[in-house]
Amino acid sequence: MPSKMNIINNEPLPLHELISQILAPDPLDYSSKGLLSGLGTMQFLNQRLGNQPLLNFINAVLRGISQVIFVNNPVSGFLFLLAMLIQLPWLGIMALAGTVSATITAIVLRANPSAIQNGVFGLNGMLVGATMAFFGALGNRLWHPVWVIAIIILSAITAVVMQTVGTWFAIRFRVAPLGIPFNGVMLTFLVLITLVPQPIFNLAAPPIFSPGTLDQVRLFQSLPLGFGQVFFSDKFVSVLLVILGVAISTPIGAIVGLLGCAAFLLAGTFLKTSPDQLYIGLWSYNAVLAATAIGGVFYTPNLLSIFLGLLCAFLASIVSFTLAPLFSSVNLPILSVPFAFVTISCCLVLQRSLPSLVPVVLQTVASPEEHRQRYFAAKEVVRSFRQQLQAALAGHPRKILFEQAPEAIKGNLRYIFDAIDRDRNGFISSQELKWHLQQAAKPIGDAEMAYLFRSMDRDNSGTIDFQEFGELMLRHQRLMAKYREFVTYFLPIDADEDNIISIKEMNTALVSLREPPLSEDEVSHFCNP
Repeated sequence: MPSKMNIINNEPLPLHELISQILAPDPLDYSSKGLLSGLGTMQFLNQRLGNQPLLNFINAVLRGISQVIFVNNPVSGFLFLLAMLIQLPWLGIMALAGTVSATITAIVLRANPSAIQNGVFGLNGMLVGATMAFFGALGNRLWHPVWVIAIIILSAITAVVMQTVGTWFAIRFRVAPLGIPFNGVMLTFLVLITLVPQPIFNLAAPPIFSPGTLDQVRLFQSLPLGFGQVFFSDKFVSVLLVILGVAISTPIGAIVGLLGCAAFLLAGTFLKTSPDQLYIGLWSYNAVLAATAIGGVFYTPNLLSIFLGLLCAFLASIVSFTLAPLFSSVNLPILSVPFAFVTISCCLVLQRSLPSLVPVVLQTVASPEEHRQRYFAAKEVVRSFRQQLQAALAGHPRKILFEQAPEAIKGNLRYIFDAIDRDRNGFISSQELKWHLQQAAKPIGDAEMAYLFRSMDRDNSGTIDFQEFGELMLRHQRLMAKYREFVTYFLPIDADEDNIISIKEMNTALVSLREPPLSEDEVSHFCNP
């Protein structure tokens, strides 16, 4: 007797409904959230606000602010905005104006709606607004209308550059155009106002630091300032809000970013730079961003990627200390050039020298925690596949899932199996399976039918017994429970984009999941099943 009964008339559920229930992914199979997983990217909010233009626009703007530090979360964006307002109201309002300008421009350009909604365009505008506000404050130009107009125009230009140059760069090199629109637009503007005499945009002289004795206590106290410096903030409350904004979305990102701050201090100590530069965390934002980008955003966070992220943070700090005097000699700031240069170079080098460190496909970038979930989902599926493969090579293929299934599930499977087995001989033939698919309004061609049947007929007997049927159904259910995570992880492994995982690509995937490559016997089994 089947265990699934119609509640109204105490009859078995219709066959198609029972199959859909059997194959429905088990929600318990997904990785548990837990307290340390953070809020993540809150994509459910994007779905809910899709038909509410005003709220969706506010959501996109807040995400644009948060994206500056590789966080895609409107709650975090609000905390970052609050941190800048507390630091200096002019700073927060101009950062908001730049984000709004870039977002509106992207909408006018009809850029990718998902990219707009997730703040990909707004982040460059936010950086322009905050940077210009910072320079304006130094030059006593607070609330000057010409500076406000310049912020709006320059922020809009970054959206145009992102839509054109940024898109081309991402497609051509498969690397995010990290800081290219912002640095390109800002440096061009700063060079022009430096070369062309004018009375409005006067930049303050770069600070001069004198040598001194390093105070270990002050050095330790300056450790988290790199987070605040991303948003031009050094007040205690502002820095605390920035750290909180990162931590509630991605605890891993907060930890890696803090390690990036340590890498900056280590580089400064190594170069014996002025202690005052270290105490105020000057240029430490480059280290924070480099560590976070490699250690969890564009690569799944693990020991190797975090180590490489810290190495990049150290190099970005070295480049910062090296370029700063050169840029200062022509009265220019280094902006985020060290971060962009080092991180993009690192990504390009890793693509060619370490393919087993699988990158995250740009359009699927989420939080480090979500990237970890994809990694573990892929690892679980691949490990199960490996066990089944080794059992097949040993001559005794196992039906692990069927053997472990509860009796209630087996009862449901038996009901489905018997309904397809029309002649009641205890086996399903290809004709019976084809007839069932036609009745379910899902007819397939002869070639597809033959492939499907061979996949289910594990012992090559020409028929499908109950255990073979049940095992495949349960495997399908488990795969679908983690299908999105599994497929997303494997997207960058298909390097030639032919929608087929070759033996070489499969070995790359296995190594990335800390599994040994396929043996000659396993490869032979694939090629000659």
